[in-house]
Amino acid sequence: MRYTTLLAAAFATISALATAGTAQAEFPEKEITVIVNYGAGGATDLSTRTLARAMEKVLNVPLKVVNRPGGAGTVGPTILANSPNDGYTIGVTSFSPMALQPAMREVPYSLKDFDVIGATGRYRYGLAVQSDSEFETIEDLIEAAKAGKVTVSAAGPPNNIALHQLAGATGGTFEWIPYSGGNEAIVALLSGEVDAAAQNPTDIVKHVESGALRMLVSMSPVRWFELPDVPTLLDLGYDIQIDSWAGLSAPAGVEASRLKVLEDAVSSAMNDSEVQGQFKNVGMDPAFMPGEEYQTFLRDGKETIAKQLKEIGMIE
Repeated sequence: MRYTTLLAAAFATISALATAGTAQAEFPEKEITVIVNYGAGGATDLSTRTLARAMEKVLNVPLKVVNRPGGAGTVGPTILANSPNDGYTIGVTSFSPMALQPAMREVPYSLKDFDVIGATGRYRYGLAVQSDSEFETIEDLIEAAKAGKVTVSAAGPPNNIALHQLAGATGGTFEWIPYSGGNEAIVALLSGEVDAAAQNPTDIVKHVESGALRMLVSMSPVRWFELPDVPTLLDLGYDIQIDSWAGLSAPAGVEASRLKVLEDAVSSAMNDSEVQGQFKNVGMDPAFMPGEEYQTFLRDGKETIAKQLKEIGMIE
C-alpha cells in the first residue's frame, strides 16, 4: 500500500513538472502587441513592422503593431511601462526617449520600469550642404562658423547635439534652426534658407544621388554604406559622435523564460533578409545587441548625454 502511494506521488510530481514545462514551452499562445513610439511611415515604424513580421515566423503567433506617437517619442514608453508584464506587450525603446529625453526633462518612467529585450539597429546622422555650396569640406564649414555664423536645419535632438559639440571644439558658431521634421529641414536647405542640414540617410541620400546636395561628414561613429567616401567626425580627429539605436523592451517583471523567448525571437528575426533590407532602406544599420548589453548602453548613454548637454548649455 505504501509502495503504491509513493509511486502515485512520484508519478504526480513528474506529471506536474511535465505540465509546468509544457506551460512554459507554450509561450506565446496568443497575439503580441508591439507599441511603436513614433508615427506611421517613419523609419522606426517601417523597420519595426518588418521585424514584427519576421518574429511572427519564429513565434508562430501574430504581432500587432500599434503607433503611439507624441512627446518626442516618450508617449509609447509611458504606455509600455504601465502595460501588463506577461510578455504579450512589448514596444520600441529607442535611445532618444530612453536616454536623451530623460536627461533633458522629467519623464514618467525610468529604465528600471522595463525589461530590455535588445537593440535592433543604429540610426545614422550626417551633415549636408547644397551641391553648389562654397563649403566643399567640413573644414570649410568650420572656418566659416569661426569667422561668423553658419545656420543648420535639424528636426531636433539628437541631430543638433553634435553641432553644439563641434562649436565647442572649434570655437565656431553653428546656429540650429529647428524644423518639425526631417523633410522640412531638407526643404529649408534646398531652398537656401539655411547653410546646412543635419539629418538622416532617408532625408539626405536621395538628394545627393540627384545631384542637389553634398554630404560633408557623418556625425555617427560609422560611415554610411551609401556614401562610403564621406568621413566621420571621428575620422577627422573630432571626438564627436551621435550613437543612437532602436530597440525593444517589455514592462518590468516579465518571467525570465518568456523574456528569453522574446530576445531569441528578435535575435533570429534580425537575420531575416527582408528585415536587413528594410532597415537599410530607411537609413538604419541592422544589428542585434542583447538585452543586458543594450540596457547598459542606455544607462551609460543617459549619463554621457547629460554631461554633454550640460557642457553645451542645453541643460543646467
